[in-house]
Amino acid sequence: MVFERQDLQRVRLAAGADPMWELALGVQKSRVRQPPPPFVGWRQECDRRLARGVRTEAMSPLRDLVLSRGAFPDTLTPPGLVADIDAGCEAVFCTPRHRLREDLAAVFAQRVVPTWVRSLAAGDQEMKSGVVRALRAAHDLLIAPHWAELREVVAADHAVRTLQLAGYGVNALLANIPGVLNWDGRVLRMGYPVNRTVYLRGRGLVLQPSYFCWGSPVTWIDPELPPVLVFPVSHHQPRPEVTVSARLVALLGRTRAECLRVLLAPRSTTELAERLGTSVGTASKQATVLRETGLVTSDRHGAVVLHSTTSLGLALLIGDATER
Repeated sequence: MVFERQDLQRVRLAAGADPMWELALGVQKSRVRQPPPPFVGWRQECDRRLARGVRTEAMSPLRDLVLSRGAFPDTLTPPGLVADIDAGCEAVFCTPRHRLREDLAAVFAQRVVPTWVRSLAAGDQEMKSGVVRALRAAHDLLIAPHWAELREVVAADHAVRTLQLAGYGVNALLANIPGVLNWDGRVLRMGYPVNRTVYLRGRGLVLQPSYFCWGSPVTWIDPELPPVLVFPVSHHQPRPEVTVSARLVALLGRTRAECLRVLLAPRSTTELAERLGTSVGTASKQATVLRETGLVTSDRHGAVVLHSTTSLGLALLIGDATER
């Protein structure tokens, strides 16, 4: 990936796990014969459910679209904020015909094109509906039973990299992404199955940590889509050791100070309340106060609002820690 000056100012970490990237990558990894150790149990459970015929037939379109390795259609991972499987499937179904046609042509450039895929590329609504049903079935089988764990692992990775960004800057953040071979301040080189160059051209870059991304980072086939780099999280990532001091408690109060720490990883109001050991109403009030003072930001993702500590709040936490 080739950066321009403006791109470095527009690098950001995605707020949390993306359900459609996790789904597409999960489907791909479910077809790998020997998964890495962290996924052996997951794979065995999926195999048992498949053996019992759990919506197996409904998933059949994905066998042609997503192989055990190589590119899968960009259509399956819609750009922008995807809050949940419902929003993701709606975006897939609403993919414009010209984009779908070009997308499938790129994926099947070196492969035999099944007849039904030709119909899909032509915009056949029933074929689109079949793909959406397949995505929902795969989500129910592969992702939904593990979504809570998945989100926690991604959140832990996000928190560590947020601290890294605040403490050492964007250069350190990019250089330490898993799978990056070299970062010289302008070109980010990664181990990738094919030789590709993506020019960011001032559009910036979203860094998307992913539970089901293994090995090398991945990105779109189409270089004109908003740049994103999906990279593997560490499944043994230690939680960042950030505590709040008596001085910070005296300044903000115990609950608000803890709120800043807990929200190093994006969380809903309900999750925040569980972490703080308070009611949802109290957690909501504390998040509101912190948001009004610029220490927390709240972003809506479909029906869910996720709160997270801002750079100002993070600076307060880190500054407090370094002066003890």
